[in-house]
Amino acid sequence: MNKLEEARLRIDQIDQQMADLFKARMIAVIDVLDYKKQNHLPVLDATREMKMIDKNVARFNTPELEAYYKQFLKSILEISRTYQEDHYE
Repeated sequence: MNKLEEARLRIDQIDQQMADLFKARMIAVIDVLDYKKQNHLPVLDATREMKMIDKNVARFNTPELEAYYKQFLKSILEISRTYQEDHYE
């Protein structure tokens, strides 16, 4: 197996882990949505989102990738928010 094949195999394994984590995260998002519905809270909590991004970026110790990680976090939050908006009844 050459280096390219090895890297692609690692990516495939990581993608499976990310799929499992994404599913677990979305199940938690459903719990958040249920709470918001019961308490008549809005989907968007901009302050919470900014704190979450800042907290996670602070943990990230790879400066050359930090901007991309921040973009990744924002994408996750957008997906979570979209799901909540689509299911807020």
